[in-house]
Amino acid sequence: MFLLACRDSPSCITWLGVGISCYRLDGLKEAEQALSEANILNNTDPEVWGYLSLVCLKTTRKLEAEQSYKYALRVGLKDPDLLTEIQTIQKEVGFGDAGF
Repeated sequence: MFLLACRDSPSCITWLGVGISCYRLDGLKEAEQALSEANILNNTDPEVWGYLSLVCLKTTRKLEAEQSYKYALRVGLKDPDLLTEIQTIQKEVGFGDAGF
């Protein structure tokens, strides 16, 4: 459904939907590609940065995980479930928050 929306009316929200769906299905490469498209269309969307941080955490890219997490907070990430998921994975992998 999201891919059809991206084809018919590409926007940050439609690409974010694709990115979240791919992430949840463990398609990390595809998730990153979709989230990158979303970021091109709106580079101040906090959820996009939050999910990019998750992808970087899962692909062991420490610096990028930290940078995307910091930027997600800077642009106002407030979603408590997403924040909890990010922080849980940061603790599991031992990086992703500059405070570690």
